[in-house]
Amino acid sequence: MRIAFVTPEFVTEPSFSGGLANYLGRVSRALASRGHDIHILTRSPERNAPILSWNDVKVHRVVPLWDRRMLVDHVDPLIPRSHYNFYQDIKAAWCLHRYFRKLHTTQPFDLVQVANVSACGYFFRKERSVPVLTRLSSFRPLWDTLSGATINRGLKMRWRFEQKAIEGSRYHYAPSEFVARETRKHFRVNQVDVIETPFFREVPEPNPDYYTTHLNGKEYLLYFGQHNQMKGTHLIADALSNVLIEHPNLHCVFAGRDSNHAPDGGSMRAYIRKKNDPYTDRIHFSDPLQHDQLYPVIERSKLVLTPSLADNLPNTCLEAMGLGKPVIAATGSCFEQLITDGHNGFLSRNGCSENLAETILNVLALSPIEIAQIGQCAKESIKRLHPDIAIPRLIDYYENVIKNAH
Repeated sequence: MRIAFVTPEFVTEPSFSGGLANYLGRVSRALASRGHDIHILTRSPERNAPILSWNDVKVHRVVPLWDRRMLVDHVDPLIPRSHYNFYQDIKAAWCLHRYFRKLHTTQPFDLVQVANVSACGYFFRKERSVPVLTRLSSFRPLWDTLSGATINRGLKMRWRFEQKAIEGSRYHYAPSEFVARETRKHFRVNQVDVIETPFFREVPEPNPDYYTTHLNGKEYLLYFGQHNQMKGTHLIADALSNVLIEHPNLHCVFAGRDSNHAPDGGSMRAYIRKKNDPYTDRIHFSDPLQHDQLYPVIERSKLVLTPSLADNLPNTCLEAMGLGKPVIAATGSCFEQLITDGHNGFLSRNGCSENLAETILNVLALSPIEIAQIGQCAKESIKRLHPDIAIPRLIDYYENVIKNAH
């Protein structure tokens, strides 16, 4: 099959750390290794090397037309700040579709998969020359609301155009029952299939520099990913002091991008420090880490915390479980699809920092042998998502979409 993946982010770009980027990196490489002709069309700020060959995948870096011709977008100053992100989304979506049409005319694709994020599939709504499939990485209104984003007219415009892009697509799938259910409930979409995300452990040459410099010899809990309320970062902040007071040698690491969406409206990192003022010497922050540096940090952690209020089988959970680490996640979000409480991980009550603290303390009270056994069960349970099992399932799904479209 010749497949185009249309996305606002990819692992070759500055936004390498997003869940969508990492998912596409794994899936595109796995498909290409099985002989499929895979093309990534990604929004990019890079004007050099517009076409890359990456692990047998052809990456087309699409710079929005305005930016390419004018060096800077001269329309930008005319756009109200509240609508700026929406404007950037739409101009990128238009340019991605325009670029696709050029490639498709030269050598037709069998299938196009668009991400729901940033409405990048908006201009594919009337595409009839090829089946268009939307993969649902999130349910944006819920994600933004829970993250603490300011709900203004510009954000609602982003929601509206993303909804139009989704409803204009004939085929849809999501990795989790949670997102599939939310989409069917709120959008005019009758069917959303559930196809779990293929996962395999990246095998980069390990680079323990960050661990050696900052964490060597320390026992620590780990949170990695975006710092926002939807991901439950504030719940960790609220729970942490009760844990650290009971374990005076324990540290906590937060790896990922900060945000200004803490419950008090400020920086999430500042909120974490404020809530745990007596223990700031045991709290460590880092920017997003590439896998070669991240994996040594995951492997040496005691527990990984992912208490998201809502999620979609996130890479953070998959990576931690795949590396044999016990995860504490939240109920009622999507994690029941992966975790059986007390068997291959732990579930705390959604949105409850007191229960999160209690769960962390209960897990820390287990013996090293018990924790290791749960980590091993986590590793075993993720094997069903290995590409040797999950990619054939995905290929069958793609082939059925193509067959039904004709």
